[in-house]
Amino acid sequence: MMDKIDLTKQLIQTGTLYEKLAKNIKEYLKAKEKNNSPFILEGILKEAEQKYEKIKSLSMTLETTKSFLDQAKKEVNGEKEAYKAKLGSILAAQLPQIKLQGQLPKLKAGLLTLEFILAKNEVKIWYGPQYELLQKINLTKIDLAQVIKEIYTQLDKKGVKGEALIALLWRAYKKALIETNGVIGSAVPIKTLFPYLIWLQQKDDFWLHPRRTLFKEYSRTQLSFDLFCTPQRNYKDYEFRLIIASREQTKQKIEFLWVPINWQGDGHCFTAISFKKLK
Repeated sequence: MMDKIDLTKQLIQTGTLYEKLAKNIKEYLKAKEKNNSPFILEGILKEAEQKYEKIKSLSMTLETTKSFLDQAKKEVNGEKEAYKAKLGSILAAQLPQIKLQGQLPKLKAGLLTLEFILAKNEVKIWYGPQYELLQKINLTKIDLAQVIKEIYTQLDKKGVKGEALIALLWRAYKKALIETNGVIGSAVPIKTLFPYLIWLQQKDDFWLHPRRTLFKEYSRTQLSFDLFCTPQRNYKDYEFRLIIASREQTKQKIEFLWVPINWQGDGHCFTAISFKKLK
């Protein structure tokens, strides 16, 4: 097979010749319209013929290119199959701080579930046991390990955690009680509470000039992760509680929120929260 560098040079050269030939023909047609002398037309045609002959002499380049592409495709297919066979170990090496579990087509990467659609070279990245779809990526275009690292970085960097989260939950809880005609200690559905968690985080600039660039987003996934990172459960004289969802309540995503209990991806589904007075 022709040297890869030579092949690249010849393809560039051929492309340049095609471009020049097109210009010659365009020049000839314009000269024809202007009724230029046949001697000028002949000169233009001679230049065009020279380009054509050079292109013809390089015609073998296309056959060499086809051979190169066929061989390269064969090699890539072999590497792809090997990659699929070793995908778990490759990801484990790329993500040393994240515990990988399971086997293809489904792997757990800490709090994430990776659903591989190998026939399409795609991966669906879920938060938790396939409750919240975060992304769908193409393995031929995007590095999976890098995406996973970025997801964890953003979850850790954003949101509200610790005492600030408990204080925010308390404020949202009191507002939701008004909507539900409840009293302190009553359970408030997460679906009722969640909008208040979002609106209470908006800064004055947003309320003065409401627009997308000033809006602070807060996702269900972020809330779940923030709760996971917040072990404290007391606020002033109250204890914050998460109420486990029934099997019936887990049939619709809006009715519950999955929250992990460890980095291995174990967790529970909760449907409501409450603040109980400490004795």
